[in-house]
Amino acid sequence: MFARPSYRFTFLLFATLTLLTFFTLLESWLKAHTKQKISFISPPVHEATRPPKAIKAFWAEWAEVFEKARPKVEKIKVKNVASTEGSDAANGDRVASSYSLGMSPKDVESMQKSQKLLLTQLKNFDKGKAKGIFSGTGVVTVAGGEFFAPAITSIRMLRKTGSKLPVHVFLQSRAEYEWEVCEDYLPKLDAECFVLEDFLREPTPFSVTHFQLKALAILFSPFETILYLDSDCMPLRNPSELLSTEPFASTGLLAWPDYWISTEDPVFYTIAGMSSFPEHVPARATEAGQMLISKDKHLPSLLLAAYYNVFGPHYYYQILSQGAAGEGDKETFVAAAIVLGKPYFRVRHRVGTVGYFDEEGVFKGGAMVQHHAGDEYAMKLESSPDNQTAIRPFFLHANMPKMNLGHLVDESALQEQSGARRRLWGPKDSQENQLGQDFERAVWHEMISAGCTLQGVLRDWQGRDRVCERGREHWDKLYRKKDGT
Repeated sequence: MFARPSYRFTFLLFATLTLLTFFTLLESWLKAHTKQKISFISPPVHEATRPPKAIKAFWAEWAEVFEKARPKVEKIKVKNVASTEGSDAANGDRVASSYSLGMSPKDVESMQKSQKLLLTQLKNFDKGKAKGIFSGTGVVTVAGGEFFAPAITSIRMLRKTGSKLPVHVFLQSRAEYEWEVCEDYLPKLDAECFVLEDFLREPTPFSVTHFQLKALAILFSPFETILYLDSDCMPLRNPSELLSTEPFASTGLLAWPDYWISTEDPVFYTIAGMSSFPEHVPARATEAGQMLISKDKHLPSLLLAAYYNVFGPHYYYQILSQGAAGEGDKETFVAAAIVLGKPYFRVRHRVGTVGYFDEEGVFKGGAMVQHHAGDEYAMKLESSPDNQTAIRPFFLHANMPKMNLGHLVDESALQEQSGARRRLWGPKDSQENQLGQDFERAVWHEMISAGCTLQGVLRDWQGRDRVCERGREHWDKLYRKKDGT
C-alpha cells in the first residue's frame, strides 16, 4: 500500500502552481500593456544637432558645381616666399606684390577656365533659391579637441558682454564630438554642436580640414547673419553694437587687418577674370579671427570663398599669400567679395598687441587687439580732425598662448625663471588703459569657472593632473583681490 501524500506536500504543490500561473499571466499583461514603456528604457543616443535638410540639399547642388570647377593643374609650390618688408609703414592702399609664383600661361589659363565655370553661376545667382534656408543672427565658431576649452572661454566672455546671441559650435568630425560638453554644458550657454562632415554628401569628393573648416562652418550654419569667432577670439564689447549699425548695415561684410602687408600674386585677379589689380584695397592683409557676414548680401561671396578654401591647400592659399606669414583662409573672404564686386568694409586701424617682457627684456606678444569698425566709420564721416571719435578696442584674439587652462598650467609661460607668477598680457594698469578693463583677470575667472566644472570631462585634459587646483593657485597669487574676490 502506498502512503497518502502529506498535507505539506499538497500545499507546496498548490502554491507552486499558483505562482507559475500568476507570473505567466503577469508576463502576458506586461507584454500587452507596457510594450512602449519597456522599449523606452534604452541607452541614450548621443549625437550632434542634425543638419537641416534644406542646407544639405543646397550644398549638394553647389558641391557638384565645385567639382566641375576643380582646378586641373599640378599643386602649386612656393619657390620664393614673399617678403612682408615695409609692413610697419603700410597704412595706405594695396599695391601689387613684386613677388610671383611664376605660373605658366597655360596653367593660368586652365585655372581661369575652371573658376569661370563657378563665377558664371555666382554672378547670375538667384537669391530666391536660397530663400528660407537661412534665418536669424548668431555666432559661429570651430572647436573640437584642444580647441574646445578656448572656445568655451570665448563663449563665456561673449556672455559677459551681455550678448544673448545663440552660438553654433562646429566640429570637424564625429570623432571630436564630446556629448557631455555638447549636450550638457554648452546648451546652458545657448550653444549647440554641429558636425561638419554630416553636411557633406557621401562619398564627398573634398577632404576638408584646418583652415578650410571656417568658410564651410559659416556656410553650413542655419544663421543668416553671422559673427564668426575663432575659438581663441573674444569680444570686449557686446557684438550687437556692430550688427545693426554702419558700416555693416550697408555692406554686410566686416573684416579686420593683420600685422603684415598682403602678398597675393597679382595673377590671382587674372585667374578670377579681372582686367586689372583692384583699387582702394587696404595695404595690410586680412586677419580672419573675427568676421561679420550677411548671407542675404554675401551668399555668392561666401560660396566663392568656400571654393577658394576647398581648393586652398593645393592652389589658392599659395596664390593669395605666397608662403608669407599667416597663409591660410584669411584672405579668401575679402578676395571673394572683390572678385564679385560686392561691398565690404575692412577696418584699417592698426591691430594692437598685448603681451609681456621676459627676463631679458624681450617683448613676447600674446594676443591681437582689433578695433571698433563703427568708430572708424564714424571718424571717416567727421570733417573736423579736432572732433575725432576715439576708436575703441573690440576683439582680443589670444593666439599665443591660447586660453586653454589644461595647457596653460603645464606651460612655463605662467612663471618667470625666479618662480614669480606672470601676467601674459601686461600689467593691470596697462590693460585698463589699452582695453578699458583688466581683461586678463576676467578671462582667468571664466577659465577657472569652466575648468573646475570640466576637469575630468574634456578629453583634451585626460592625463593632466589637478587642472582646476593649479588654475586656482595661479589665480590666488596673481588676480585675487584683497577682499577675497
